Amino acid sequence: MKNILMKDQVRMKSEINWQQIIYTIGIVLLLGLATWMIVSQVTTMQSQGKLVAAKAAFEEQTGIRVVRIAITGGGGIVDLQYQVVDPDKALIVHDSEKPPLMIDEKHNLIFANPFHEHAARELHTAVTYHEMIMNGAGLIQRGSKISLVVGDSKLENVIVE
Repeated sequence: MKNILMKDQVRMKSEINWQQIIYTIGIVLLLGLATWMIVSQVTTMQSQGKLVAAKAAFEEQTGIRVVRIAITGGGGIVDLQYQVVDPDKALIVHDSEKPPLMIDEKHNLIFANPFHEHAARELHTAVTYHEMIMNGAGLIQRGSKISLVVGDSKLENVIVE
């Protein structure tokens, strides 16, 4: 009888050990998941904060706010849409010696060939304008990261729509 009790006690102890192990693994996995979620959220917020600061600095230097950069014309044209925040500074967009250009960050290629020349015109605050740049060989695609250079200012990591 004593022998039977000892076997049952040993069996109960081994079952409890497995339950504790499974419970511990579950807790460790949950803590790992929570840590990963917090770290990825903080990293995302930091990179978004840097992008917002870079965009604000670009606006201050150039007088334009980048609204959107998108592929159009069957992939052969990159459409830079910008809104004027300071008409005097924004005239830099029409500088024939330093026209706006895009750098494809993946291929490190420069795209600066405009689809059409600028007509001399006055820029107005809060109006959205388009700058069409030829997309040679269709290398810039939706989802590409580019750097936009206007005058001496550069805005990096812009995602093309």
